[in-house]
Amino acid sequence: MVTDEVLIREGAGLHDRFGVERADQFGQALPSLVAELTDLWSLSIEKFLDAGATSIVLSASDDAGTPAVLKISPDQEFLARQVTMLRHLTPTTRVPAVLRSAHSAGAVLLERVLPGHTLSSADAPLPTVQDWAALLHDLHAAPAEGVTDLLDDRCEEMFERIGQRQRNPVVRERVPDIVWAETVDLCRELLGSNAEKVVIHGDLHLGNVLASDEHGLVAIDPKLCLGDPCFDMVDFAMVEGGPAEIASCAGQLAEIVGVDRSRMLAWTKVNAVVSSISYLTFYGPEERSKNLLAFASLT
Repeated sequence: MVTDEVLIREGAGLHDRFGVERADQFGQALPSLVAELTDLWSLSIEKFLDAGATSIVLSASDDAGTPAVLKISPDQEFLARQVTMLRHLTPTTRVPAVLRSAHSAGAVLLERVLPGHTLSSADAPLPTVQDWAALLHDLHAAPAEGVTDLLDDRCEEMFERIGQRQRNPVVRERVPDIVWAETVDLCRELLGSNAEKVVIHGDLHLGNVLASDEHGLVAIDPKLCLGDPCFDMVDFAMVEGGPAEIASCAGQLAEIVGVDRSRMLAWTKVNAVVSSISYLTFYGPEERSKNLLAFASLT
């Protein structure tokens, strides 16, 4: 049951992203905000859904019984940009439809994709390479007009954020400075040599994809930008297995999508090092980071 007390607690739980004071203020305001939105849009709130660090997500239904998702964030501008991105991708049928939005409230009502579990859920089957390639094909067919963010800028921000993690002694022991520097250089080389800039999701991993009964794979939480299509492919290539399995999946995906295999492997190497740094930061040395670094060292 979604009580006022639970809303306050969940809102305050966004402190990692927004700081304690701002998250607490958001939590205190949530009960009245949810009540206002449910009245405005004739909604019944059902339960909390898994969300990231930037918003609260609730399953809901309207007065006709149509299932929906209510998403609320203390960062109104962030959510407004996401609404714009979702609407840009709507013709692809590969994202949830935007049903209502309230910029000033930092809220959006979205189509609820059923059954609604992300592909990172424990009981979710791994999609086939063909299904993932079909998702990429549709998303990357979106028009470039109106998309102004560039992957180059996104990567520069990534270098700063991941570079701070790499300097942690526990991480640095396994990802030395020379490896990180070579990874940054390789990424900039790939960005500089990219002749094909398409609209990319920008954060396409299993946790941001739902299996839809109606539309197949459906992407959520886009960070649209223009860039190399390989960027949207590398997370899937590294989902499981050791170096040989990662290389094989990357090669299969490259062949089906129609991108250069060596370029795909180079992007996968970049992502393997970046991801290993994150794994080492949050989980310490374990099998996954070892496999990723082993793959990166072989390519």
